[in-house]
Amino acid sequence: MIRSILPPSIIGIIGGGQLGKMMALSLIEKGYKIAVIDPDPNCPCASIANVFICASYSDEEALKQLSNQSEILTYEFENVDVNTLQKVSHSDQVPQGYECLRVSQDRYIEKKTIQDLGIQTVKFHAFSTLIELNALTLNYPIIIKTRRFGYDGKGQYFLNNTSELNKLDLSFPLEYIAEEVCAFDTEISVIACGYKDGVVTFEVFENKHKNGILDYTIHPARISSDLQNKAIESAIKIIKNFNYIGVLAIEFFVKDNELYFNEYAPRPHNSGHGTINSCDYSQFDSHVSAICGSSMLKIQRLKTSMMINILGQDMDDTMERFEGLSTQSCHLHLYGKTSARKNRKMGHITILGDNYEEVFEKAEKWGINR
Repeated sequence: MIRSILPPSIIGIIGGGQLGKMMALSLIEKGYKIAVIDPDPNCPCASIANVFICASYSDEEALKQLSNQSEILTYEFENVDVNTLQKVSHSDQVPQGYECLRVSQDRYIEKKTIQDLGIQTVKFHAFSTLIELNALTLNYPIIIKTRRFGYDGKGQYFLNNTSELNKLDLSFPLEYIAEEVCAFDTEISVIACGYKDGVVTFEVFENKHKNGILDYTIHPARISSDLQNKAIESAIKIIKNFNYIGVLAIEFFVKDNELYFNEYAPRPHNSGHGTINSCDYSQFDSHVSAICGSSMLKIQRLKTSMMINILGQDMDDTMERFEGLSTQSCHLHLYGKTSARKNRKMGHITILGDNYEEVFEKAEKWGINR
């Protein structure tokens, strides 16, 4: 049973990065107070949290402190130790539940769970020994990933043939998953939100990656209404399977007018950041409303949008371009991180327009071609 949590209750967030900060800002706007745990004393959430606990995510006593001070708990990333979270929290303190998070932490179990729901995936195999690796029967090219942890392309190996496979130096014993590479036409994501009284979805997002990191997202995606509906139906099926409350983001590949599940994230997602400016309720508004026991928010998109990630190496150029542009329909969001490392997500820009043509015309000033 999902409880109704009213302001000024304290909501605990595990993780103080940009997703945690954007959750926190939505909560603060609604009158809630925020408690955050993060090992970085200068993380984006540190300056706005009512209670900030600087500790490792594996610190059981610190997590217990967060739990004791918070009415409910949520998280901004998947690598939360589920067993510890269950140990420190009481039965109804984590509205998202534990099972969806647990499944998301193992790429093989995740894909097998989704496949068992009747949702199409690429072909995949798990392996944990050199013998099992050499016995793989997948068609090249393939991608090998660690089953646990890794994001933005980390812990992944792209292989074109057996010669490259034979040169690969993997560590054993360690669990991996190998997948056939989908030469997709488009990559999309669905951001859905489970409430106590149903599921609400945003229109589908169209994602473009560079070097394994999301480069920009177009909303809504330029795909057929049939594919939109199929993707949304699959997302709703996944949420209902886990009885999940809150935002769940699901990525799909589109190939020859077919959908292939890629992965899901049990939290708000990078591809949905543009909703802060383009919709009447953002993905963060949806998430915090759902976990606090609200009834469904009906979402309306107000503008066509493009969200562009700002990475560490792009900060100087981004600020120079932004200062030289008319910013009426171009919104800059910086996360407040102290060091701009290469490939680190430092912020994003959201461009708004009445249609794709208008959005892409503005995006050309940011080096994005249609």
